[in-house]
Amino acid sequence: MAENVPKISAIGEARRGWSSSFSRFRIVESREVLESLKQFVPDAGESQIRAWRDSIPPPQREVGEAIDTRPDASGFTTILEYELPLDSRRADVVVLTKSAVIVIELKGKTTPSDSDIDQAAAYGRDLRNYHAACEGRLVEVLLVPTRARGVVDSPRGIRVVGPDQVDAEICRIASATDVDCLEIDPAAFLSEEAYRPLPTIVQAARELFFTNDLRRVHRAHASTEPAVEYIQKVVRNTVEDKGRSLVLLAGTPGSGKTLVGLRAVHAQYLDDLSADVAGQKTTLPAVFLSGNGPLVEVLQYELRDAEGDGKAFVRGMFDFVGNYGASQRESPSNMSSYSMKLRERSTQRWSPRSTGARTPKRQRRG
Repeated sequence: MAENVPKISAIGEARRGWSSSFSRFRIVESREVLESLKQFVPDAGESQIRAWRDSIPPPQREVGEAIDTRPDASGFTTILEYELPLDSRRADVVVLTKSAVIVIELKGKTTPSDSDIDQAAAYGRDLRNYHAACEGRLVEVLLVPTRARGVVDSPRGIRVVGPDQVDAEICRIASATDVDCLEIDPAAFLSEEAYRPLPTIVQAARELFFTNDLRRVHRAHASTEPAVEYIQKVVRNTVEDKGRSLVLLAGTPGSGKTLVGLRAVHAQYLDDLSADVAGQKTTLPAVFLSGNGPLVEVLQYELRDAEGDGKAFVRGMFDFVGNYGASQRESPSNMSSYSMKLRERSTQRWSPRSTGARTPKRQRRG
């Protein structure tokens, strides 16, 4: 690990292409940063590598000017190609000041499009809603068209500025949080334990799921009751036995498998059974995972009226495996056998043929 790169806890570290203090980033050779990014994304194409090569020197210059303006900025942190927790999207630049988080999205154009603004806004929103280190702290987003200059616009709460204005924006945001604000620990921000939906998001998602009329989701509600009750019994027995259980659920398309999974992970009783994560109770004891991308999008869309864009309890399988599968790292929703993960796959690929919904079978592991 390069000098001044924050040390990360042994449990795991966030995926990113580069991280260091401002003082280190200011003086490091840009080719060293580029090599780090290429190692992080080994299949990057020539256009991506060229974009990185062009985009590294301007942030280095702006970081240097920020340090010249306020010397304490030398201790701020620069993170490049930061992969959001439990997601495959990567923010171009994340800056950690003493007490604020700044997301900087770079676009090689003069004027950003609506989709550019939406993308940048989504990064800020997801950090606020799902990142433990951002709770109670200022999170601001800068959208930087690299061919623009000065302050361009502020649509939908997103500050659009040229590259020449980034240092001033960093200093402005840092100054706004200099007094009476919680300090940010870079190691905590970069820890995999950082994935923690806000309690208000979790509660809003539960209320929406159980009280609103989600017609596409709830159409098989009655027929799924036996399976849901059985799973609850399995979960409680597993916690009592301090063991592990695997529930296999099969049924024809439309028989209610998806609803069983959603009802199971939204259940309030799981809060009483969940284990501590990093010394505190996890806000998300269960998560619904699917390898069916369109299904994930539909479910998140149906649950979007709760804060968090419907992502509190529903996530893509491949993003989850990308975060925790390759290195055998523990997920924040399953730090012990007390928590539960339900994984739903498409019937055509994974479930045996059947003539109707069946009672789940349980396999026990000690």
